[in-house]
Amino acid sequence: MHKAVLPAALFVLITLFTPSFASQACKNHTFSNNRTFARCVDLPVLNSFLHWNYNCSSYALNVAFRHVGMTHSRWVAWAINPSGKQMVGSQALVAYQRNNNGSMRVYTSSVDSYATTLPEGRLKYRVSRMSTTFENESEMTIFATVHLTSDMVTINQVWQEGPLNGKADGPSMHATSGDHITSFGTLNLVTGTTS
Repeated sequence: MHKAVLPAALFVLITLFTPSFASQACKNHTFSNNRTFARCVDLPVLNSFLHWNYNCSSYALNVAFRHVGMTHSRWVAWAINPSGKQMVGSQALVAYQRNNNGSMRVYTSSVDSYATTLPEGRLKYRVSRMSTTFENESEMTIFATVHLTSDMVTINQVWQEGPLNGKADGPSMHATSGDHITSFGTLNLVTGTTS
């Protein structure tokens, strides 16, 4: 009997002290800055979530890209790629916490190679109202409004995370295996359908 109790007790302890992925689901999330979003999707890899409002008449996409399980020494990015479901060609929003003073940095980067370190640059789309937060010691969120064109109801999206460089003043290349090479898909901004 003693051997049978030990596995059951271990299961109960793990269940109690392991944060549930379901508790992080996008539909259960409330933003601390009182922002609200009509739609959201739990992205399939990298503990990431996308929340959005899409205005069909102005083609303005208000997004909140959220990544959980972060540390202060990592960066996150969410991108639209007009060229396809791939990294090169992505028009990215990038964020990280600066190591020297703890302030947050958010900027845009046009990805032109697989060996990129995401330098700051202009995108093909106008972006406004960019900001970022790092909350609960492990959750980074990028907020922005991306001004799209009328033919972009279904978009190719790419999301990623990786380490900061040695000086912690910018991104280093992300891992090139596992979930890091499958973090892309399509998203219909009106219906919320993903693939």
